Amino acid sequence: MLHAIQLTLNEGGITLYALLALAIAIYATLFSVWRHLSATSKAVNNSELPISGQSPRETQSSYAAYELDEMAWVERRLPFLTILISSAPLLGLLGTVAGMLITFSGMAAGNSAPIDTISTGISRALVTTQAGLVIAIPAAFLLALLKRRAETTHLAMQQKLHETLSRKL
Repeated sequence: MLHAIQLTLNEGGITLYALLALAIAIYATLFSVWRHLSATSKAVNNSELPISGQSPRETQSSYAAYELDEMAWVERRLPFLTILISSAPLLGLLGTVAGMLITFSGMAAGNSAPIDTISTGISRALVTTQAGLVIAIPAAFLLALLKRRAETTHLAMQQKLHETLSRKL
């Protein structure tokens, strides 16, 4: 299994290594945002919010500061994730172009083994295209779920604020 992975990485060339690094960045960021939202959602559901203040205005101000801190952390990362995910198929396309250049140079060369060069180029083209799509498609679905979770958490925070304020009035 490890040999097959190494063989595939070698077939894809430097572009596949770049795609691997990109995949690690994408999924690590997705995981950290998901974990942050889970912790925030848990704090909201368990009423463990660091809200201080005796008057409704102080409570609202304290709550707004907390909400801004927690949700801004998430909201700053979502556009970055979108860019990272969008770049995976483009990087795969770059590998495709590089592979096709190898293929055409093998066809143009009149050396004794052009079929080896041609097959290497086609392999690189297909492997990198597939890798870019395999990275981007699940990540796009996870990003959509993450955006929905961020929206749900934000609405739950607003609801908790209104409940807290209604008890104080």
